[in-house]
Amino acid sequence: MNPMVTVNIDGQDIRVEPGSNVLEAAERLGVMVPRYCYHPGLSVAGSCRMCAVEIEGMPKLQISCHTRVRDGMKVSTDSEPVVRMRQAMLEFLLVNHPLDCPVCDQSGECDLQNFYMEHGLHESRVFEDKIKRKKAFPIGPHVILDQERCILCTRCVRFCEEVSESHELGFWIGATGRSSTCFQAGSWTTTTRATSSTSVRWGR
Repeated sequence: MNPMVTVNIDGQDIRVEPGSNVLEAAERLGVMVPRYCYHPGLSVAGSCRMCAVEIEGMPKLQISCHTRVRDGMKVSTDSEPVVRMRQAMLEFLLVNHPLDCPVCDQSGECDLQNFYMEHGLHESRVFEDKIKRKKAFPIGPHVILDQERCILCTRCVRFCEEVSESHELGFWIGATGRSSTCFQAGSWTTTTRATSSTSVRWGR
């Protein structure tokens, strides 16, 4: 049996199993590290960069979902560089995100809203027009996709590849993939983070 390792997160020590990632260790301490692409039932993509933390001895911020703990590691989840990183990533995600909040199914229960209110810049620096993408179109008998709301977390794609193993969705350069058939719609639509996919019975 492997011995437990001790990690210090925001000044608090915790003992965790070897092989755990920093995000999981923080959760056990009750420290909420924001994330979009991470899901405990899926492989790690590390695409959203929201879970970046500062680790003593490392020259750059590290994504906590992909960084394994080691004995004696010291982690900061709220240092100034971490805060600036989160603000920058939220600004990037919202550059072309539609202003659909008043009519969005997820409004009031949306991590994009919640994390922006907690970590965002709160003052837009963008004055250009947003890029328009295809909105609310069916990709099967049970699921509607809104490409403008997609934040490219890839959770739907990984679900199709790893859980249902049906491979209907994928990503191409600059755009989301389109499915021609349907699959476990109830499961898949609950894994996405920004209501880019909606069950047909709720989306019409």
